[in-house]
Amino acid sequence: MTEIVLAVDLGAGSLRTAAVDLNGRIRALDAQVLGIAEPVPGWAEVDPELWWEALSTGVGRVLTNLSRSARPAAICITGMSRTQVLLDSQGRSIRPALLWRDHRAVEDAVLLAGQIPLPNPATSINAFHPLARLAWIARMEPAHFERLKLVLEPKDFLNLRLTGVTATDSVTAARLDDLALAPPDLPATLQRGLSLLEHPRVPPWARIGEITAVHAPFDELRGIPVFAGAMDTWAGAIGSGVSSAGRAYDVAGTSEAVGLVSPRNASVPGLVTLPWAENLFQIGGPTQAGGDAARWAFETFRVAGRFEHAMEHAGRLAPAADLPVFLPYLAGERAPVWRPEIRGTFDGLSRHHDGTAFLFSTLEGVAFAVKDILLAAANGAGTSVEEVRISGGGARSDAWCQLKANVLGVPVARPSEVETGLIGCAITCAVGLGIHRSLHSAADAMSPMERTFEPDPSLVPLFASRFERYQDLKARALGPASIPLRHDARRDLGNP
Repeated sequence: MTEIVLAVDLGAGSLRTAAVDLNGRIRALDAQVLGIAEPVPGWAEVDPELWWEALSTGVGRVLTNLSRSARPAAICITGMSRTQVLLDSQGRSIRPALLWRDHRAVEDAVLLAGQIPLPNPATSINAFHPLARLAWIARMEPAHFERLKLVLEPKDFLNLRLTGVTATDSVTAARLDDLALAPPDLPATLQRGLSLLEHPRVPPWARIGEITAVHAPFDELRGIPVFAGAMDTWAGAIGSGVSSAGRAYDVAGTSEAVGLVSPRNASVPGLVTLPWAENLFQIGGPTQAGGDAARWAFETFRVAGRFEHAMEHAGRLAPAADLPVFLPYLAGERAPVWRPEIRGTFDGLSRHHDGTAFLFSTLEGVAFAVKDILLAAANGAGTSVEEVRISGGGARSDAWCQLKANVLGVPVARPSEVETGLIGCAITCAVGLGIHRSLHSAADAMSPMERTFEPDPSLVPLFASRFERYQDLKARALGPASIPLRHDARRDLGNP
């Protein structure tokens, strides 16, 4: 019989379920479209029961499409994080879940940041922080706060429904570790909020229980192990093979998620350090710009042709010193500066620059933002970047992958499988089942690369010079009181 595992990736717009064999090949795939409610501008919420229904439908369809010789050996779920599911003592949802992009708790976050000052802006309290959102619930919906007994991430909510066990993974939960610095004399409401965020932690590959749900299609799967999984960035990176020191990842979506794996548990201002794999740590964070910036440039400057063709054409434009340099802070920036109010800049404009030039500069500016994070991580951890594994929608552009390789000065490798989050879940199952003895051996076996883009050595000096201009733009945008450590543009990622 062909042994397969069930892998599930829950995003804001869809829930994807797959049967993946232990060679990392997807044998069956289903996608359920999801909606988001926005009852007030700036709010984003969803009834978590819709996720459970989508999981049930997706698993049922995948099982129907499998051959009789295939049998599920385990299930693992990954999903969006920074999203809170609010449950009562019976595990029932008491109100819609607050999604990662919801910023209703701005005022509460300002007050909390004063009460719990945290040194790292990457983990400080803002409107997207779960404690700020719990403070909003306590203030605006006190009856709900009174009933509240469990606050879970989406995939932990689904795991609870499958197994009856409450647990979270050590990777996702580590983002809240700085809350240990909270003063002991906080108001009772905040003390309760802190306690609601505490759950048993296990590694992503740990078995948290087995399927006990009784209704179809889970009645056919009763007794199979359920592994903890982790947030979508972790699963996507692991599914790209980022499981050893020196490997970095770039999840190139609407915005970019970037990180470097290191053997050192280093603290780097502006970046998040997380336990990653066996005796390894990730240092990185999300940007605010990515494919969204490219789409903006394409539409704003009316670049001719279809978007995908325009990207390829612009990405292959011969780089030159007189092309504009772009700071991609169109909607502020997250890692490594965490300043929502700063804005982007084009530098060095002239009349002969056309839409293609602007699109090239935008693609390059996003690549510079990736380099900014990786340089900070490499310098802070003392770990060289050997290779960047790229995934997400932006990875489909050969020209952008090559441009990133040229900007970063290290190889950029693209996995064979597009659905790296699902592959990451399958890798997690393979380790949990004991089929592979480590996450690294499983990832190398189950995530082959489709293509590697090597940097062009002749372009290194030019891009180093342009990166210096990028850093000058960044320093001016941040202002003299907030200029972070300036990286040596002549130092490459392979020699921090």
